[in-house]
Amino acid sequence: MAADYDVVIVGGGMVGGCLALALSHSSLRVAIIESRPQASKPDGAAAQRAIALSWGSRCLLQQLDLWSSLLQSAVPIKHIHVSDKGHFGKTRLSAESQAVEALGYVVAAEKIEAAVDASLSRAGVDMFCPAELLAYQVESAKAVLTLRHNGQEQQLSCRLLVGADGATSTVREQGCFDLRQQSYQQQAITALLRVESEVRDVAYERFTAEGPIAMLPHFDDRYSVVWTMPSARAEQLLQLPEKDFIEILQQRFGQWLGGLSLLGSRQSFPLNLSYVANNIAARVVLIGNAAHQLHPVAGQGFNLGLRDAATLADVLLSTPGDIGSDEVLAVYAERRQLDQSLVIGFTDKLIKLFSSDNAAFSTLRNSGLLLMDKLPVLKNQFAQQTMGLAARLPRLRGES
Repeated sequence: MAADYDVVIVGGGMVGGCLALALSHSSLRVAIIESRPQASKPDGAAAQRAIALSWGSRCLLQQLDLWSSLLQSAVPIKHIHVSDKGHFGKTRLSAESQAVEALGYVVAAEKIEAAVDASLSRAGVDMFCPAELLAYQVESAKAVLTLRHNGQEQQLSCRLLVGADGATSTVREQGCFDLRQQSYQQQAITALLRVESEVRDVAYERFTAEGPIAMLPHFDDRYSVVWTMPSARAEQLLQLPEKDFIEILQQRFGQWLGGLSLLGSRQSFPLNLSYVANNIAARVVLIGNAAHQLHPVAGQGFNLGLRDAATLADVLLSTPGDIGSDEVLAVYAERRQLDQSLVIGFTDKLIKLFSSDNAAFSTLRNSGLLLMDKLPVLKNQFAQQTMGLAARLPRLRGES
């Protein structure tokens, strides 16, 4: 019996939704299983969550005809300033030196989600929403899924099952995937800030002995901070009065943006690294946070997941035969292996090297920043990685 669909995507968020959009203009039969009601909207801190989009991600979103709806609310990052507290080493990147409009952009997550949802509603993709994947089993020519939709159980089948259902992926948990996890024993404190400076297009990465401080230009003329530190220290700082908290942050970050003041509440979350050693299995593939969840120090999480989706779409659209075959999935895995390994390794080493007050490490990182700033070849390599251009961008439908 033929499968109901060619591709079923579990998870209709930003990554899974972009995959569906990339496939929607083809002859492939595509469905999404999404647990979040389409009409639901994030509130509070969730509504303020900012995504740092690389230049490469901007290019992919443009190909999917999403960028025009995001442009007005996107804050361009035209400069990146990397420094190490207490040392002379600094590295500065600029969009002008890379011959691009911006090194990246900051966009509210809810804006991206809304743009993806609106496009999906016009794309002819079958939506099972809200629905929950209960179980699946793989047969020789298809995967058979059991889900709960509208209060009732039903079955679907597909030639390829895609797990884009996030860090607690049901597809991953029920499949044959080797999940590797590592706790950094750290937390990130996040907050919105008002700054004295009129600078609005510079992203800062300030490394300290406790951990890195990332400052991103935010919408509404604000800055957002992601401050990483040991978990015990984070708990202490969260209990401090606002004035004392800001005083310590100012001392660690410096005067790059002038005086800082807090807007709203402080949030925190634990930091871990998790990834699967094998992101493919028989008729199943994992993408996005289902396959890898990174430390936020380099802002690469969504960008890496979007490249997963774009590459998978590229492979499937160029496959004339069985899109769920082992051979096709092996092609995808091979094309993603280098990019995923580089980004996971880069992020992991970065946090370990720059979250230590060890004298040898301090000398090494300071020398590295000084050397990178003076050698165009090293600076350009770093810029390409930051911009999401170290790996070849897939060619999708729409504009280039």
